[in-house]
Amino acid sequence: MKQLLPFTIGYETYALELVEVQEVVENQKIYPFPGSPTIVAGAISFHGRIVPVIDLALLLDLPSGALGQRLIVLVNQRGPVALGVDQVQNYTERSYINDIINWRGKMVGLFDLEQLQLKLESLCAQVGG
Repeated sequence: MKQLLPFTIGYETYALELVEVQEVVENQKIYPFPGSPTIVAGAISFHGRIVPVIDLALLLDLPSGALGQRLIVLVNQRGPVALGVDQVQNYTERSYINDIINWRGKMVGLFDLEQLQLKLESLCAQVGG
């Protein structure tokens, strides 16, 4: 049985497998990250490390506004990355979702972190970093 950390973007609910999550942090100041792809909202200081923050609304090709108060810091072999959320309006099939599950009576999209990592590597290669 998978253990999940559900989260919302706007009115939609998604989930990550708990083994992929290092920590959920709140009210972190996000610093600009010059020269980064547009989906990188900036970076936070996390336990003495600089951690990029990914704007999931932009990643999903949705309008983005101010990031939410919570960031999900992922366990990552190349170093941590934080996921920030924005509001989305409608639930539709999206890239980066590898499964839809029923969690407590709600349909939840399970993020595909492999697709996310490949996209991030591609975007960073385009900007030379």
